Amino acid sequence: MNQSSAKRHYLVRSLILLGFTGLLAQLILTHRLGLYLAPRLHMLSYVTLGILFMLTLISLRQVFSGATAYDCDCEDAHKIPRSLWRSVLLYGIFLLPLSMGFLMPDQILGSDVADKRGITLLSNDVRKLAEVTGAANTPASGESGTAGNASSHVGETNAPASPQKKQEAAATLPALSDAQIRQKFSDGGLGDFYTDMAVSLYKQPVISLNDKVFLDGLTTMELYAKEFAGKEIETLGFVYRQPDFTKEQFVVARFSVSCCTADANVFGILVENKQGSKWAKDSWVKVRGKLEARSVDGYDMLVLKADGIETVKAPKDPYVYYNYDTPAGN
Repeated sequence: MNQSSAKRHYLVRSLILLGFTGLLAQLILTHRLGLYLAPRLHMLSYVTLGILFMLTLISLRQVFSGATAYDCDCEDAHKIPRSLWRSVLLYGIFLLPLSMGFLMPDQILGSDVADKRGITLLSNDVRKLAEVTGAANTPASGESGTAGNASSHVGETNAPASPQKKQEAAATLPALSDAQIRQKFSDGGLGDFYTDMAVSLYKQPVISLNDKVFLDGLTTMELYAKEFAGKEIETLGFVYRQPDFTKEQFVVARFSVSCCTADANVFGILVENKQGSKWAKDSWVKVRGKLEARSVDGYDMLVLKADGIETVKAPKDPYVYYNYDTPAGN
């Protein structure tokens, strides 16, 4: 292949590299990278941008100087396509995703994706921790056989109090000191992090389940569902419904991204309100109300009885992440 033809190929390659460099730079500068990657991977994107920039400069140099033995000593391993259709096929593989990146609008994950992946109202962390602590707190067989029967008997004969009575009882209780609140959550055997998180949330007059603590806070409250029943919370998310929901029910949901949107999972809390059907699927809402504990498949699950719902704009970063940071002031 003559130098003129080789330079044309290097020009096409340079333009493709320049395109990917520009696309990644645009995502970073417009703060849209979070729509595709978890924050912990953003640093790798910055490194990738630097590498792409250097490769673009090297490729542009070849456009003017042409190929030399110094540029590549791989003999025919990196051959330039020698026919038009091979060139179209090779460069098309790169041009197609590049065009999609520039031309297609950003799409926030919503109910359609949640339908395919399933929503988690009780996280796997809660199930695992509840099973581990439940097993740890269960007396060994034969050690106290009558105790197990007694416990079962109590569960059968004592009818559970209604949510309204529980809330009335909670309202009449005196305010707890910090030490009493910590003691309330220290016996669960769930570790210091969940104890600190539970204390931090419980001390708030209205629990703010914001973006920073959405997953950690939701998991913590599910672990201590009975203790948090009757507490008032405020949170934000998109509206998700399943076919078997009543008209009063929807889930205020958020997607959690571990690495990229391909591995996203959706978490949320079931909301009940007489006007629940008023809010459209995938609309973003801020919900405020009191928590109610219910038993589902042997686990305690919280339901948010909403008394205030308002439409809001989706946040710049619609996804939430586990932080596992111990709350300050505990």
